[in-house]
Amino acid sequence: MEAIILKIIIKSLLVIMLIVYGSIAFTMLYRKWRKKHLNLIEDTFANVTSMYLYPNPNEEPDLIKIQRTFRNLGIVPSKPRNVQYLIDLMIRTQRSILGENYTKLKTLFTQIPPYGASANKLNSRKWYIKARGIREIYEMNQNQYTRDLIKLRNDSNIYVRREAQIGLVIFLGWKSLRLLPYLKRQMTLWQQIKIVEKLKDLYPEPDLAYLRKAYESDKPYAIGLIMRIIRKFNLQEDVHYIIQFLDNQKFDIRECALYCISSFSLNNDQLGEIKEKFYNISNVEQKLQLLKYIQKISYEIDLPFYKNLLYNGNDIIKLSVADILWNNGYKEEVQEYYYQQYAMQNDGEKVPV
Repeated sequence: MEAIILKIIIKSLLVIMLIVYGSIAFTMLYRKWRKKHLNLIEDTFANVTSMYLYPNPNEEPDLIKIQRTFRNLGIVPSKPRNVQYLIDLMIRTQRSILGENYTKLKTLFTQIPPYGASANKLNSRKWYIKARGIREIYEMNQNQYTRDLIKLRNDSNIYVRREAQIGLVIFLGWKSLRLLPYLKRQMTLWQQIKIVEKLKDLYPEPDLAYLRKAYESDKPYAIGLIMRIIRKFNLQEDVHYIIQFLDNQKFDIRECALYCISSFSLNNDQLGEIKEKFYNISNVEQKLQLLKYIQKISYEIDLPFYKNLLYNGNDIIKLSVADILWNNGYKEEVQEYYYQQYAMQNDGEKVPV
């Protein structure tokens, strides 16, 4: 009985070993075949792209032949992995080419498989597939899908709407700022920075008409985005937009205004305006930031302003003001203030009998 059980166990182990080794062998063979097939797709794509961009004299690209070649390589909807590999090749190629050839590639990509594979991803219920489809569309500069991206600008998923909004900036440039008042969901700081960088890279000449129309938006993320655009493009003539938010009730907006204003030099009227706003700021750290900025851009010390802070500010502001005055040659004013404080202290003390 025991011998029979032992034989069964041995046979079972042998079967398992055969299955394992068979699976390993199949996987190795499949990977080898797959790599060879992907290399073939890559080589074919390189040849097609080369012939399309640099055709022989008096020779027009045969798009039907190109389409048939890719289909024969398995670039069909029923084989999504092959399709995705070709899309990735397209994106890598598009990133590395500029000028007239960039436009020619865009045309080529609309006429060969996988056609609308990226656009079809926009209909997926899975957010990551939808977001990937949007990115592929704008990476390949397929602006024929701009309307589809507009529909997704307020998507409930943060990643989908972020990609859609970035895509709209790439396709529409400064015109995309018209959509700011119609955005219904919060725009993250990372997203604001990404949009500003895309504008700078792709549309370095600012279109002030569209920018100033966006000033009407009262949403915090829109205000922050506009201030960062003004700073990035060094729009000195629009610095008044930033100044108005230095004493805003919301901490984040004040913080953004302080950051953005720091890259500008101001005239006397603007400097006087921010000195008035200084008194309306409730946060001491932000007051110190603004005080350092005022001192940095001022051509001369505004003694009445600093003396007012020295006598009426809180202890932290007083110390900072005293340091500024002392280091700029107003030692007597600082000494006078501390003598008065010392005298007031002594007057308040009771002399023992």
